[in-house]
Amino acid sequence: MEKLIITAAITGGASPEDNPFLPKTPKEQIEATLEAYEAGASVVHLHARNPKTGKGEHKAKWFEEAIIGIREKCDIIINVSTGGSGRRVDGEWLYKEIPEESVKGRISVIPELCKNPLTKPDLASFNAGSPVIDIYSHKKKEFLLKFVMVHSFPDMVYVAETMKSCGVKPEIECYDIGMINNAKVLGEMGHIEKPLYFQFVLGVLGCIPATIDNLVHMVRNIPQESPWSVCAIGLDEFKMATIAILMGGHVRVGFEDNIYLSKGIRAKSNAELVNKIVRIARELDREVANPEEARRILNLPPKLKN
Repeated sequence: MEKLIITAAITGGASPEDNPFLPKTPKEQIEATLEAYEAGASVVHLHARNPKTGKGEHKAKWFEEAIIGIREKCDIIINVSTGGSGRRVDGEWLYKEIPEESVKGRISVIPELCKNPLTKPDLASFNAGSPVIDIYSHKKKEFLLKFVMVHSFPDMVYVAETMKSCGVKPEIECYDIGMINNAKVLGEMGHIEKPLYFQFVLGVLGCIPATIDNLVHMVRNIPQESPWSVCAIGLDEFKMATIAILMGGHVRVGFEDNIYLSKGIRAKSNAELVNKIVRIARELDREVANPEEARRILNLPPKLKN
């Protein structure tokens, strides 16, 4: 069995008001990445945030500052977000006055980052369809947000070709079983180079639930020799990660998906979440990959020489 790749999704679209430990500035992202790396993560998944407000703001300049600082300190694999464009279910566009939040706007950071070898990402998230994202507050008993991340086939082709032209490998985000088929079609058409790398996103309300049966079914439907990873929302994160470790897959943890170490106990850092996965992997006799080993597993080029 291959060694385990652990991805740390350190910030995502989470609200800084809800999590005081969330990395909000490029400096905080650098520190959080180094902590996660030292704990055992070989990949970091980044979202851009405005350092003045701490809010998500998808601009290349915020990515650049974080990536340069991370690469000065460690050789972790860099994975940047390009997903997240969306419109509400009632048809009103979110971000309609913010062009960089459209599908083309979200992917535009890749060519910008690739102008400088020091800021070129190794991976970028690729939404293989149009997931419905429902965020429900059990405390308030209401939906806080409900929208569709719209990615038509022409959108997906455009995003895939942009990544391919820049030499950035897509991490194919599958929120449901049909997205696996979308990815396979894009692979057969030559828009995504093989082997395809899948990230199964489980437990998002409106998408596929986080169950063992669903994970097994998804794994059975991907092409042979395709590396895959799983992430899940809330404490399902550790349940699904444990199954993935046993099945030979890889895992993603971090504040983007979950803020709890266990029921009622909040994590104070992304590194704590990584540490828990490392402990589980060791108990199950699965070795953890370092970044160099992860590059070989994911068919990525060697680390850039400074």
